[in-house]
Amino acid sequence: MKHFVIIPASGSGSRFGGKTPKQFLKLPPHSKEVLYYTIKKFHDLKIIDEIIISTNPSYFNKIKKIISDNNFNKIKKIVAGGETRQISVYNALYILKNCDSSDKIIVHDAVRPFISKNKILELIRLSHKFKSLVPALKINDTLKNVDKNGYISDTVNRENIWRIQTPQIFNYSEIFKCMTKAIKNNFDGTDESSVVSEFGSKVKITEGEVTNIKITTKDDLKRVDFNKLLIS
Repeated sequence: MKHFVIIPASGSGSRFGGKTPKQFLKLPPHSKEVLYYTIKKFHDLKIIDEIIISTNPSYFNKIKKIISDNNFNKIKKIVAGGETRQISVYNALYILKNCDSSDKIIVHDAVRPFISKNKILELIRLSHKFKSLVPALKINDTLKNVDKNGYISDTVNRENIWRIQTPQIFNYSEIFKCMTKAIKNNFDGTDESSVVSEFGSKVKITEGEVTNIKITTKDDLKRVDFNKLLIS
C-alpha cells in the first residue's frame, strides 16, 4: 500500500486581501511560504510516498522554486488545477490512475500548515481500517437559524454537528470513482467527503486537531502559535 498526498493550491486568496495568494505568504519562524510549511509536514514522514500539487498554471514557477530550494523530492508532479477545488483534486487523481485500488489518497488544504506530524500519522494509521476517513471537531457554540430579516427563527441541535478539517483520506478506487460520478452529474462538493458521501460509501469521522486551522482571513494569523509550524 502506498500513500499519496494531494495538495490543492489554486486559491487566489481574495477573502484574505492583498496581492499575494495565501499559500505564498511568508510566515515566521523561518520566513517561509505557507505552502512550504504544509508540504514539509508531509514530506518529512517516511510513510508518504509521493506528493502532488494541483494549482493554477500561473503559479507553476513559484512552486517549482519552492520545490528546488527545499529539496522536496517527493513532489513528482505539479498538475493544472481547475475552476473548483473538486476539479483540481480530480486532475491530480487522474494522473494517479494506475494506482492500486487500496492505495491511500490524502487530500490536505495548502493553507492548513499548522497540523502536527503526529496527527497526520495518527490519521493515516486509522485510515487503514476505513475506505474514507476525515478529521473533525465538535461544535461547542450555540447555533441559530436566522431569517432573511436578521431575526432568530430557531436553535439548531448541535449534538451531531461537526466542523470538518483536512487531511481527508480515502482508498484510491473510492475517491476516484466518486469524483468521476460527481463531474458527470454536475455535482460540486465543498470538500472530498461531501462527494464520497453523495456517490460512495459512508465516511468515518475522527477527532481532529484544534490548532489545525485553515488560514482564511488575516485575523486567523493573529491567534496562532507560529512555533506549531515546526512541532511534530
